Amino acid sequence: MAAVIDPLTSILHAQVKRSGPTHGCDDEGNLRLKAHPSNVSTVYLGDIARTLLTVVQGSSTPVMEKKPGFDEQNWTFSIQSGDVKITVDSFSYWGFGLFTKCYANTITIHGPVSERARIVLDLVASLSHKPWEFARSGKFSSKVCDVEVNTTSWLSHTARAKEDLNELIEQTLLVKGESPEIEIARNALADDNSPAVLRALARLEAESIDIEIDDVIPEGQVLQISNDSIPYVDLSEEE
Repeated sequence: MAAVIDPLTSILHAQVKRSGPTHGCDDEGNLRLKAHPSNVSTVYLGDIARTLLTVVQGSSTPVMEKKPGFDEQNWTFSIQSGDVKITVDSFSYWGFGLFTKCYANTITIHGPVSERARIVLDLVASLSHKPWEFARSGKFSSKVCDVEVNTTSWLSHTARAKEDLNELIEQTLLVKGESPEIEIARNALADDNSPAVLRALARLEAESIDIEIDDVIPEGQVLQISNDSIPYVDLSEEE
């Protein structure tokens, strides 16, 4: 049975599979790519955080709420995208940070339920592994969160996003009727590809916009101005 999604906040835990010194941060705590000249320290971002930054469109520059210290993979950053705020915590749940396969991220999302669910669906669809599957499930359950509860939470978010997208497709179908774009949107939804769903529906919407051809003059139009209607202004100065 799907869990009820909190109306204000989503908290999801994810297993980090791969990480590396791909980023850094400047004196003001802004997260930058590794090559940025303002960086003063290195930040090890894993595949979860990097993918999340990719799928959240129009987000602000990530800000490090907790900068990495000796453990460069232990940090917290936050981003803002419209009404959604996301905080990502990176930590080791076993082995004192000595084993990279025992790092996890906790993703906290504040904002409208539909937007939170869409972000989670896009994140899951873009990853190469299921983020709710942990290298050491027992250790994670005892120290952080029950893995079964966490799995249900992830799946509840993806299910909600799919329901919202399917409803959007059906609403568009009622207004526009059957078309190839509707079928493309359905196939994209089956692949958990929400951007493709939205692109297909947007194309359908664009195709249905009526253009008043009668108001367009192909050859252009010449504006007739009488010489008598042009005022003469003397800008010269007397010596």
